[in-house]
Amino acid sequence: MKTIIVPFDFSTYSLAALKTAQKISNKSGSKIIAVTVIPSDLDYENLTEEAKKKFTEIAEEKEEAQSILPKYIDEVAPSKSEIEFVVKVGTPSERILKAIQEYEAELVVMGAHGKGFAEGKFIGSTLQKVMRNAACPVLGVKEALDGNDLRKVAFASTFNEGSKKAFETLKSLIKPFKCSVHLLFVNTPEHFTASDIIKTGMDSFQKGHEEIVFHQHVYNANEVESGLINFSQEHGIKWLVVVSGHHETSPSYQVGVTETVLFKSDLGVLSVKI
Repeated sequence: MKTIIVPFDFSTYSLAALKTAQKISNKSGSKIIAVTVIPSDLDYENLTEEAKKKFTEIAEEKEEAQSILPKYIDEVAPSKSEIEFVVKVGTPSERILKAIQEYEAELVVMGAHGKGFAEGKFIGSTLQKVMRNAACPVLGVKEALDGNDLRKVAFASTFNEGSKKAFETLKSLIKPFKCSVHLLFVNTPEHFTASDIIKTGMDSFQKGHEEIVFHQHVYNANEVESGLINFSQEHGIKWLVVVSGHHETSPSYQVGVTETVLFKSDLGVLSVKI
């Protein structure tokens, strides 16, 4: 893993995301790119330099953010990790998605909420849009994950061939921490699956990954979301992986699960597409 993007808006949640990314960077040697977006309806980044001069307020705000970001982050989250600071203007989700493409990021770590969050609201719309549209895995957090937290993860899936391919994208994140992977199938009354079918899927999933320590679990619950949360809490797991399909233009079942788990718990949730 070479590049991690962290959208940073000076909120406590974005700070938790940055600290989590620093732990990952320290182990993997990845570079962190902190992306701060000044919200605006203007297509500011594509304006000519002459046209930009008409919007002095935005220019001043951008310049101020560029000057204070390095010092601020050094004070609140000092780290040996290499951090590049990028300030953009526009719609936050759009600018973040463009940065992911531009820097060929392999992971995004984001706070569950952005600046101006009010208690009791669902997770931030920016995170929702980035999770649904980013080509790389996106880790949403409410609290910073430390090195110990990152040594154990729940991988929730139906364990089909697609989920095995999705796991390949995570090995560069999991291996540096010698992370034990708890394979988790949440069995619900609505989508009940026989244990032998689940085990066959898990056994096939593990093949080719002999260097990783796996544990297999089938957890019974009335709904997937509560099963993921309760299992993680019972096993002292602070973050989990949810495999989703490509549903950029419409809500997906899996992404809906990701959002709900983030909303109802303090777990970190990593969304990875098949």
